[in-house]
Amino acid sequence: MKIIGIGVNYNKSPDEKKDIPDDLMIFSKPETALASGSVFHYPSCSEKVFYEMEIVLKLNKTLKEATLEEAFNSFDEIALGIDWTAKDLQRGAKEKGWPWVFAKGFDESAFLSDWIPVREFENVRDLDLTFKVNGEIRQQGNTRQMIAAYEHIIAYASRFMTLEPGDIIMSGTPPTAGETFKGDHAEGFIGNTKYLDFKVV
Repeated sequence: MKIIGIGVNYNKSPDEKKDIPDDLMIFSKPETALASGSVFHYPSCSEKVFYEMEIVLKLNKTLKEATLEEAFNSFDEIALGIDWTAKDLQRGAKEKGWPWVFAKGFDESAFLSDWIPVREFENVRDLDLTFKVNGEIRQQGNTRQMIAAYEHIIAYASRFMTLEPGDIIMSGTPPTAGETFKGDHAEGFIGNTKYLDFKVV
């Protein structure tokens, strides 16, 4: 099972329309990054961890060099997830020209809600997203703001590697990521429905 993510994939507002770049900023996380539940454990390897809430897809087909249509029809479940980033580790890796493996791939760095059937949503391309920390809105956006849509991310990744059922795609985060601290109480919503509710310890 693979966990694939994309960086810098949201316009700042619904009115901004950036062109899809030829090359997407793709990264991966190990399977041990997966976590869920009511508690996120702040990693001992970092002192500056940022949240990035986003829509997550679970593939149900094998894909290689997929068309956009094949890619869009390759998932029937989504989750609301947090792509946690250890910013201090990421900064150090960038300065050395190294990959961000540990900055993005530490334990629990892919923190997901339960899986939700796509059929429960009227339009999976038009989802309002809200992330609250201690009752205060920290992130808010809509999936219409995505630069590369779900199928573009999937089709692009399938050019380089075979994607398989159960693989997970983290589709990018709306503005604006921010720092988390022990003791924080976080909540994640699609529309008015809460799918994430956890404490940072």
